[in-house]
Amino acid sequence: MDTAPTPFRFDADAWSVDEKDFPAEGSNADRLHFCLNYAVLAPSCFNTQPWFFRLTGAALELFADRSRRLPMADPDGRALMIACGAALFNLRCALRYLGLQPKITLLPWLNDGDPLSGSEVPLARIELDGTCTCPAAERVLFQAIRRRRTYLGAFDPAPISQNLIDALQDQARHEGAWLGMLEDAEAKADVSRIVATADRIQLTQRKYRAELAKWVRRAAHLVPPMPPGVLQLGPHGEFALPFGAFLDPDLSGQAGTDLIESTPLIGVLGADGDSPIDWLRSGQALQRTVLWARAAGVWASFLNQPIALPESRIQVAHLLDRNHPMLLIRFGRVPPPAPSRALRSARYVIGN
Repeated sequence: MDTAPTPFRFDADAWSVDEKDFPAEGSNADRLHFCLNYAVLAPSCFNTQPWFFRLTGAALELFADRSRRLPMADPDGRALMIACGAALFNLRCALRYLGLQPKITLLPWLNDGDPLSGSEVPLARIELDGTCTCPAAERVLFQAIRRRRTYLGAFDPAPISQNLIDALQDQARHEGAWLGMLEDAEAKADVSRIVATADRIQLTQRKYRAELAKWVRRAAHLVPPMPPGVLQLGPHGEFALPFGAFLDPDLSGQAGTDLIESTPLIGVLGADGDSPIDWLRSGQALQRTVLWARAAGVWASFLNQPIALPESRIQVAHLLDRNHPMLLIRFGRVPPPAPSRALRSARYVIGN
């Protein structure tokens, strides 16, 4: 009989996982358990890591951790589900790289209910369905998982090649999403205006400021202060805010508007629908895309605030004449980074 899930935390830096430690001769449960080391390296809004996993026999279930939902920064739970989708993609990628074929069912046993309310239901069920040979392209994605970080500083203004842009859009389409690109100065100025307005609106809300401060405090004792401009995985290291009083200006040395307008490429990730399953697919597309970018030497950071507000989300959609934008992504190249620090203890939940 299943027992109540119990917390599991890594004893070491989450980013130190080594494929050489994979229990190739272990049980399916052991192998799934090991691959969670890669799943929890996904990005999430304010680095909340709003997921947990449960082993039930030889299957693994992914759940949204509603205790980590951000009702002000993410009122619809969209960013939460995107983060869970990103973690799911890392898990898929790790399993296939290690020769295991995952069988994944999204939103199993869910009827028409909201997966973020009511009774606890899994967002995905993951089972092993034999072995597989990992294609070369997926091996590249796996190798990028531990190399991916979120960069908050100014990017090199050199343009991103059209070949890479096409490849990034192909990666998003592979997961059932779309990726629009904004490159010209006028479009980036529009993005800056939209993001700045959304940021100001959010920062005028007392509950939003309290929510942000809560997560800043949670990460403060786990993410030591870092030199200006280096990579960070603290509260602003994922789905970051480029404006506002909580962003250390030394990270970029310039105003948030300039930071966006000097970025060579702004991506808008979206889907054809706006349901929980579209959010999960968008999360998988997000992770697939940023991993492909990282493999090509391109880094990314994320902007969620214009998506969280209905009015600014509509404005973002109008920039591309596409419905249902999910997240904005800054793409660019940076100088070789200093060693990163650990994020909050990488977290998931295991049940017997």
